[in-house]
Amino acid sequence: MFKEKCFSLEMGLSKTDFIDQLESQKKLVYTQEKAGWCFFAGDKSVSVRLMSEGVRQFGSTVLPTLTLKFDCSALDDTEQSAFIKLFLLKFQRGGA
Repeated sequence: MFKEKCFSLEMGLSKTDFIDQLESQKKLVYTQEKAGWCFFAGDKSVSVRLMSEGVRQFGSTVLPTLTLKFDCSALDDTEQSAFIKLFLLKFQRGGA
């Protein structure tokens, strides 16, 4: 899925939506840091920082975008793949 250990991902939601969904989900374990969040994958951690917020326009439809920067350098490839799958699943389901 994501081969690099440090990468950016653009998501189709606003910063407020991201935070609301993060707080409503129950599966991802995390702590808030100054510049973002530290998620725990077993005994290892993944750093996620919020970057730029923007919009994407399709005709008359305007959708929010939010770029996240991930640092998965503490995880091996299998752990990283499992974490990213879970992370994306939680946000595709609106935090459920």
